[in-house]
Amino acid sequence: MPGCPVRTVSPLPLLLAAATLLGGCATGQTAPAQPAPREGGGARQTGPKPYAEVVRGAAVDSGVFTVHRTDDKLLFEIPDSLLGREMLVISRIARVPGEIAGFVVSGHKVHEQVWTWERDGKRVLLRKQSYEQVAADTTPISTSVVNNNFPPIVASFDVAAEAPGGGVVIDVTKFYEEDTPAISPLTATQRREWGVRRLDPARSFIVFARSFPENVDVRHTVTYEATSPPGRNNTGTISLEMHQTMVLLPAEPMRPRLADERVGYFSVNRVNFGLPEQKAAEETFIRRWRLEPKDPAAYARGELVEPVKPITYYLDPATPTEWRPCVRQGVLDWNAAFETAGFRNAVVALDAPSSDEDPEWDQGDVRYSVVRWAASLVRNAMGPSVSDPRS
Repeated sequence: MPGCPVRTVSPLPLLLAAATLLGGCATGQTAPAQPAPREGGGARQTGPKPYAEVVRGAAVDSGVFTVHRTDDKLLFEIPDSLLGREMLVISRIARVPGEIAGFVVSGHKVHEQVWTWERDGKRVLLRKQSYEQVAADTTPISTSVVNNNFPPIVASFDVAAEAPGGGVVIDVTKFYEEDTPAISPLTATQRREWGVRRLDPARSFIVFARSFPENVDVRHTVTYEATSPPGRNNTGTISLEMHQTMVLLPAEPMRPRLADERVGYFSVNRVNFGLPEQKAAEETFIRRWRLEPKDPAAYARGELVEPVKPITYYLDPATPTEWRPCVRQGVLDWNAAFETAGFRNAVVALDAPSSDEDPEWDQGDVRYSVVRWAASLVRNAMGPSVSDPRS
């Protein structure tokens, strides 16, 4: 700049010198002092807070995770032993408005995915894992499969507190109350068709959160502003209640069983790059129950034996009384098929216990399979199933 002294500077300080020169020729001026943060919240909190402070006043529910719930916050306490463990997450529409009840019924599954909660310093990353493409760790190509299937980070959470017994506490409130794509009930097509503008945070909230021995459930209401909501809905609104279930998967998956096209089974497909074929070969595995004989020796001799743990279905309490015997018999009729596989009394059908009989029983507990009854104009029955995608 004209009138300023010329100095020779090294390349690195040049940027600093240029910033100074832009303000004029004067150098060595002291930057104005920054105001001190105000007492009581002016400074940004860094790092975890004391555990007792974070969970103070919260209702606690213990299970696979410990869930802490206050009036306006939902906290997950994840032990160290479960960080990195795979969880199967099933997203269902629990309550649906009548305008679209003929299209989607209560209990309809919209997402099924595998998550891992992983600690990264002062934060916890939620990743979505995929088993659509695999290769055995012992094969050279496994490294390429890993590099070409990098798990996306669904969300990031600050560590709110360190758990006393080891683990972390994170605040997941916004994850369930905001329009999170990974657990959203609406597809891109539905959003366009119904003119969905945005999710209204004032009408979206967490209903409850429960922790069971093998799963954690979160129920939340989502409300969208829409210019053309379905049916005769003239409210400009679509409200749905979502039910999110996170199931802890076994540390060691079951041994996969290859499908045979001559036998009908629900199945899962994956591409296995480690197979000795000149292509990316596809494998198909059957979905099956884990039935184990009480008497393995008798089973090996071809005798009918009872399973260690039978397949037990409970009838939805909403099932009309006059139809319960028919639904129960429809379940029990499958025993004939299982007898051809060597099992006697493989399938059991029971009425759901009342709250007085078993106050701990809950349809959301994945230890219980339930035949649900839906009040819908759509006739007939549906049998969607959930299985471990790894095997």
